[in-house]
Amino acid sequence: MILKFDLYMSRLHQERTIHMYLPDDYLVTKKRYPVLYMFDGHNLFNDEDATYGKSWNLEQQIRWNHKELIVVGQECSHDGNARLDEYGPWPFADENFGIFEGKGEATMHFFVEELKPYIDHHFPTLPDRDHTWIGGSSCGGLMAYFAGVFYSHIYSKSLVISPYFQPVEEYLYWDTERAYVHDGSCMYMSWGALEGGKHSFIRETKICTELANKLINKGVYIQFNVKPEGRHRESDWEKEASTFLNFLL
Repeated sequence: MILKFDLYMSRLHQERTIHMYLPDDYLVTKKRYPVLYMFDGHNLFNDEDATYGKSWNLEQQIRWNHKELIVVGQECSHDGNARLDEYGPWPFADENFGIFEGKGEATMHFFVEELKPYIDHHFPTLPDRDHTWIGGSSCGGLMAYFAGVFYSHIYSKSLVISPYFQPVEEYLYWDTERAYVHDGSCMYMSWGALEGGKHSFIRETKICTELANKLINKGVYIQFNVKPEGRHRESDWEKEASTFLNFLL
């Protein structure tokens, strides 16, 4: 079952549509479910909602893999390049898109202080840290990393898929080194060889492995998925759904 509704983000002064998957029997059973929070929620379930006309087909992937969980996806801003600002934890510049302030902290305030309490109040969740997870791809993958490291008291597992790391590489190294990460934290980290050319793949591999080494030293469990044919698009992220769902459950 897919639900859609709007919630107000108080620090960004805007409403966002929430795309939510619920097990079909959630109204007639007494079960409570773990929750995976995700960025770019419009790309998760239905092709007609997806930015480029192709979703992750995540509802079917959950059914085919016989997983029981709730998925809550926040739709990003579609106003120009505002998504990059909203999903940027630090200020950064991109040669193709411009200079960004980085409003990721305001986005995380919404996820932690507004979205999660609303979901826990209205739906049959398992609200504890062990059953609260977060994930995303591209800029959403960067945000999932940020949440998994710097909000590890809330999220025990994070899905960092094709992350947009390169523009904030130095921030990532510096702040990860200083971060306190709670015990029992786990991270799934994936990227593909065909996402941006050979040079980009080599650099992304360097960043991901260096960050992973810093996290391993802090006791974080890391599961890598390096995809030789992986591209930076929803159809490829759909293909790895079985892998990351098995990581979660």
